[in-house]
Amino acid sequence: MNVKTEQRTIRQAGDKQSSREKILDVATDLFVEHGYTGTPLSAIAAQLDFTKAALYYHFKSKADILSGILSPLLDTIDELLEQAPERFPDAQQRWEFLYNYSQVLLSHSRAVEVLAINSSNSWLPDEIKERIEYHRRRTMELAMLPDMSDEDQVKAIVIMDMLHREIVFTDDRMVVPGMKPERRREIVYDFIREALEATAAGR
Repeated sequence: MNVKTEQRTIRQAGDKQSSREKILDVATDLFVEHGYTGTPLSAIAAQLDFTKAALYYHFKSKADILSGILSPLLDTIDELLEQAPERFPDAQQRWEFLYNYSQVLLSHSRAVEVLAINSSNSWLPDEIKERIEYHRRRTMELAMLPDMSDEDQVKAIVIMDMLHREIVFTDDRMVVPGMKPERRREIVYDFIREALEATAAGR
């Protein structure tokens, strides 16, 4: 392959990636505004000034677009869970895992926006629902420490619910006037860590 051909191939690959990202961004906005089921492919194509054929060049279906939005997040959570032990032996390692998990959610804002459309996941395809349910169950297990009392297990579940709501369901939360989101999150993290330490001390 000569230099000009290689440069053209790289440029075309970049253009294709750019178009995919634009489609995912527009689809995210439309899914959030109208719901997944209320957003036809024609609406996505029209917003982008694409033909349906141009859309199909990048994605085979609306479900394929949804997968393009959610898969980077779900794949990263899979990797995080694969590296985790069956249970964490101490509160510090448990906190580090939950903090890293929260950072994964924060770094995939597009997927989180779509997952926040509705607290019920009934509209999601079964394969994605199953992955999300596994992540939910497994992260809940990792929020526990060995030999925790029933009371402390319930507290750990409540803490995980709080963590999810803080990151995913942001539109309906109370906000202190003038407080930046980063400061609010810092306070929430401190509260969660203190609560986790309290459940560890109660074992």
